[in-house]
Amino acid sequence: MKFGKKTIALIGAVAMLSSVAACGSTSAGDGGSTGSSDKKVELTVWSWDSTLPRTVKGFEAKNPNIKVKVTNAGTNKDEYNALSNAIEAGSGAPDIAQIEYYALPEYVIRGHLENLSDLGASDFKDFYTPGTWSSVNINDGVYALPMDSGPMAWFYNKGVFDKAGVDPTQVRTWDDFYEAAKKIRAVDSYITSDSGDAGFFDSMTWLAGATPFETSKDGETVTINLTGDKNVKTFTDFWQKMIDEDLIDTKTVGWTDDWNKGLDDGSIASLLTGAWMPYNLLSGAPNGDGKWRIAQMPTADGSETNSENGGSSLAIVKSDDKAKVAAGEPLETVKGAELSGKDNILFIRNSVSGRIEARYRKTGIELNEKLHKN
Repeated sequence: MKFGKKTIALIGAVAMLSSVAACGSTSAGDGGSTGSSDKKVELTVWSWDSTLPRTVKGFEAKNPNIKVKVTNAGTNKDEYNALSNAIEAGSGAPDIAQIEYYALPEYVIRGHLENLSDLGASDFKDFYTPGTWSSVNINDGVYALPMDSGPMAWFYNKGVFDKAGVDPTQVRTWDDFYEAAKKIRAVDSYITSDSGDAGFFDSMTWLAGATPFETSKDGETVTINLTGDKNVKTFTDFWQKMIDEDLIDTKTVGWTDDWNKGLDDGSIASLLTGAWMPYNLLSGAPNGDGKWRIAQMPTADGSETNSENGGSSLAIVKSDDKAKVAAGEPLETVKGAELSGKDNILFIRNSVSGRIEARYRKTGIELNEKLHKN
């Protein structure tokens, strides 16, 4: 099967950008080059990852015919709302979008993402860890490439902790964390913040050994039992005690300017979050350069266990945008005799060459159905 230049550029960009964002290397794929064509291709990427704009510079240097525009459409749910609206409207969706692992299945089920295994993405399996790779493999397809992973870690401001006389390496249990939080509060800082982050709640209950979610064997029924799981209660009792004693900043909303300011000036002294956090600290808390350290997560009983918090991928968005389809190069151009026995073919006139061409891609099928309806 022959692929158009934009399709090749898309899969090349996803492979290159996701691999470099993940580890600063171009060892995935063919070193970052998506082809030697001089035909200009423009790609739009929606991402809130602070490393991606820097990655794009290297990608464009290796691929001078490809221009990548990175837009921050908001973090997680804000981007997802905008992305879903654009897809439903049939206009304004990006070519590539950053999507967290937990949100990926929703877009796959709705048929909004390209199956990258059709484009050779399965060849990248050995480049990624089993956990991240399984997160983008859904229903026997590869629907994105991993950008990062989110095993939890404890990031702390050493200056604040030293001032409070707290040694994080000796904080192993949640009872230890509680005692440390009181000392941190005594120097006018909070040990951490939480304005009601559902993802954080999932990660911490998971860390406690909770399993409140159950899916039936046929995948049709999901049972949620937050009140009946004793390990959920282990976390909620601990966290509520911290909140009741004003040991956690519950007023500063995460990922806002005020939150970054708190990390920058030390009023929020540590974070229990995913291992992807360092680059966000560099951009959001520049005055903390050299002050931050990482320690192992404290757990309910002090055991050496962990859970995950977040992690993202880059996915190619299927587009119903007629302007994009008309301007793009077809997936395959065929002669009339080659169409015998084929269904759901979309015929369009190429706006550049003027030729009548056929498209087999899913976008074409969707547009063809709409044309029949209208």
